[in-house]
Amino acid sequence: MGVTVARRQDGTEKNRRTPLPDVARQLFVFSGNECAWGDPNCTTRLVTAENGWVGEIAHIIGAEPTSARHEAWDGKDVDDLRHFSNLMLLCKVHSRNIDDKPSRGEFTVEYLRAVKERHEAPYRYGLEQLEAEFKDAVAGNIVTPATTMRRYFRWEGVDLDPAEEAEVLALVGELADRVGTLTRQARQVLALVVKEDEPNCQLIERRLTAGSTTLISICEELTGIEAAELYVDEWGEDLPRVVLRGGAVSGIPEMWGQLRMFAASEGIDLNDIFVNLDFSLLD
Repeated sequence: MGVTVARRQDGTEKNRRTPLPDVARQLFVFSGNECAWGDPNCTTRLVTAENGWVGEIAHIIGAEPTSARHEAWDGKDVDDLRHFSNLMLLCKVHSRNIDDKPSRGEFTVEYLRAVKERHEAPYRYGLEQLEAEFKDAVAGNIVTPATTMRRYFRWEGVDLDPAEEAEVLALVGELADRVGTLTRQARQVLALVVKEDEPNCQLIERRLTAGSTTLISICEELTGIEAAELYVDEWGEDLPRVVLRGGAVSGIPEMWGQLRMFAASEGIDLNDIFVNLDFSLLD
């Protein structure tokens, strides 16, 4: 049976098409059954206690020429307009707000993408975490070591003789081996602590959807390899945070900061190094 195509009054085919079933399911799974609006947060339940459906799938870049933000479409593939990345699940009020002519100008494509990402991240992370932990359990923690660190040394811009380079390479190899003994969640916390320069525990729990009990356990793992530890201000003036320790990079105490700056400069995600254990990115 053929697919029914919606047409305009002049007979031309409409750009707006029904989202594919898999995309619709994905949107709902990552919604947490709440409107994606987050400025301030909207807690409208998309499926009500009476099993009523009050959600709407909204376009970030509008499908039709007269719709909101349609001018941002590149005009190439109509199916891109119903791709998961261009759709967000909202309550009827916020769906109307971003599309109605009097208010649509307040909401740019970039802004709506950020709203979508912020709302979906905790739910998407949960599913990806389960999949990643399964792969970890099956394959084990396989470390890809650095073999030359030429990329890092070029970035650093410091002339080292071969013996000094070999010493740094050996220390980083030892760090990689230690990190490889951690659980995936502990590696994720370590990557975040290095990236954010010792964030407080609230930020870590929010980013990684880990409760305080889980975070304490993770900190014990990180302390075990002398990479990081939980710091609690005895005067209670600052929030508890996770601080880096030098034992894991003994001999090069500035390495944590150097890795942070190197990754930022070279466009490398520290998750690829610490979580995926690919230290060859330093080569």
